[in-house]
Amino acid sequence: MGMTSTPPWLVSLVLLVGILPCALCDALEPLAPVRRCYVPPIRHGSGCTRIQSLQGPGFGLNRYGQETTAQRQCLKRLREVGANTFVFAPGLCDLWSCSSAESLKGGDGPDNVTAQREGMESAEGAARATGLSVFSELCEYQELTPRPGTRRSPIFVKLWEWNYADIGRECQEFLGPNGFDAVQVSPVTEHKLGPQWWTKYQPVSFSLSSRSGSMEDFASMVATCRASGVQVVVDLILNHIATPCKEGRGSPVNLTPCVGWNGSLYGNRRLAGARGWDAAGPELFNHVEGSLMENCIVGPPSWTCKAGSVDVTDCSCCSCDFLKLPDWNTGLQEVHDMHLRHVHELHDIGVTMLRIDLSLFESIAELSNVLSTVPWDFVYQEWWWEKPDPVRNRYIGHFRDITYRYLITHYLGNSSLAKLPEVLTLSRGHDKIRPETSIYPMAFHDGRTWKANPGNATYKNGLEFHQQQKFMLAWPLGASVLLWGGFGWSAMSDGPPGCDFRGEKRCQPEPVFVDGEAQCMPTPRESPLPADLAMKRGWVCEHRWEGVAGLIEFRKACRGLPVTRTWKEPELSSGRLAFRAGEDCFAALVRGYNTQLQSTWGHLGNWLLDGLHVGLPSGRYCDLGSLSTQRGWDRKRCPRQVVIGTDGRILSGIVLEGDLLAIHVGGRMS
Repeated sequence: MGMTSTPPWLVSLVLLVGILPCALCDALEPLAPVRRCYVPPIRHGSGCTRIQSLQGPGFGLNRYGQETTAQRQCLKRLREVGANTFVFAPGLCDLWSCSSAESLKGGDGPDNVTAQREGMESAEGAARATGLSVFSELCEYQELTPRPGTRRSPIFVKLWEWNYADIGRECQEFLGPNGFDAVQVSPVTEHKLGPQWWTKYQPVSFSLSSRSGSMEDFASMVATCRASGVQVVVDLILNHIATPCKEGRGSPVNLTPCVGWNGSLYGNRRLAGARGWDAAGPELFNHVEGSLMENCIVGPPSWTCKAGSVDVTDCSCCSCDFLKLPDWNTGLQEVHDMHLRHVHELHDIGVTMLRIDLSLFESIAELSNVLSTVPWDFVYQEWWWEKPDPVRNRYIGHFRDITYRYLITHYLGNSSLAKLPEVLTLSRGHDKIRPETSIYPMAFHDGRTWKANPGNATYKNGLEFHQQQKFMLAWPLGASVLLWGGFGWSAMSDGPPGCDFRGEKRCQPEPVFVDGEAQCMPTPRESPLPADLAMKRGWVCEHRWEGVAGLIEFRKACRGLPVTRTWKEPELSSGRLAFRAGEDCFAALVRGYNTQLQSTWGHLGNWLLDGLHVGLPSGRYCDLGSLSTQRGWDRKRCPRQVVIGTDGRILSGIVLEGDLLAIHVGGRMS
């Protein structure tokens, strides 16, 4: 099964999702990606040699005001001359050949880079130097330690089904000021009609108009977010198109009787297209021999890609229709060109990151030959519990590791108090996926339950879920994390607020912002949520709950530090634990009470930390677990504070029941 140390409590979940056995059968040579490296500009004599320096308006901003098209042109020139690395700024493309990944990490500033090259005026060179970025075949996506002594802590959030205007505003007002690195949006292509969330995952054209907004709205949102320091992750669907509407299933006359969100016509294995280049007939989709209109199906109860196979490394050989969704024949040149054009348009607009939907079912070579024509900042794959294929990681991107969040919910949600201290041993998720090549989601749309379930992280668990997302941010041994900002549901197929009526084919989601205020659920105070709140149809915005913004600062300062001290039972009372990361970071929590479980231990109460020797420098600290936003924070006020004396002992401080406290030296009050 590919999980040699899978906890027994996860086995039933695996069986529910299904195992996807098949064999690797890529025959084409995959194209190696060139990734954003997040290292200082390259210097001479560090194992890198400049091959060519290109300048001029051909490497300037495009019609969207973005530099992304020019970066793609720089990548094209890199491959033409046989280089493996380029340094870029608007108007500048430097091509380099570097001997190793280590050689990329020796740069120490703009005095070593092309900013002082002959022919460039000093003022212009200095301006360009501030915007220099490095892309190379030699680095990983979102490297956590891009050079010795440095640490990165990538933090993303998925705003599930938010409209583009609201996402842009959220980037300006909350995500950017609070240190989020990127925002993930729901699929952006035109989709089939219907109020359900899953209609977004059934494309009917490559138009960029959806119920989240028009193409113009989308481009404006991307520009706004990037100007706020927040990159945009698009949920990319290249595996399939929509199933036909009822009228399109058997009509021999009207081949495209179905209508998509933006008015595009489609039918059974046919797209009329919205762009002029995205029309498609059944010959462009995989099919059984002898019939263009039929194909094998992947789905319950077996989920198998290849009969008799026991290899769950990869399903890219699978040419069947997933859940009856017509499967693109990505080996055809026409399909390759169509997908290439779609991906390049997203990049032109300023999209620099991708989530690959159903990556497991797509050919590594055929997918990489589309994606790797772009120098992305980040690419990650939808992944379940399959054994990871290092070839897939090399040529496609990171893996979504959902095991990590299930471990957190287990230790902090549905286990006994005796199991609680084991959360302090958490170092990774899936036992075969390296943390450095993982992204850890707190919640995801396929991982929801209809009602509160302590073993499954959703807002319905109330305060318990909140403590878990706080712990994910505070614990220093994780990798890149993906938070969640979604909506409430009363049925598993529910779409966003405003798409509530069963049978309504066209719905307009309600805005998140009304009169300038975000209409979000307040931070919960109990576990689970009361039934009236748990089933309420409205925006939840879990990423805005109290303390998340403050813990982002804590994570940026403390992620990657070694755990130097832990406190747990029997030193502490049962249900309480704490840890110190490095010498400057400290966090503590108290297990909460869940009325649904009616736990035998009852209420544990608040924890007065007075007298605990934590070894941090003296001073007055802000409990970042209580801070709702960093925007405008003057470090003079904080909802909850901790005072540490000259001997390193806490003089005053409190951890509320079911909550988490976090302090670090950089968060001392002025």
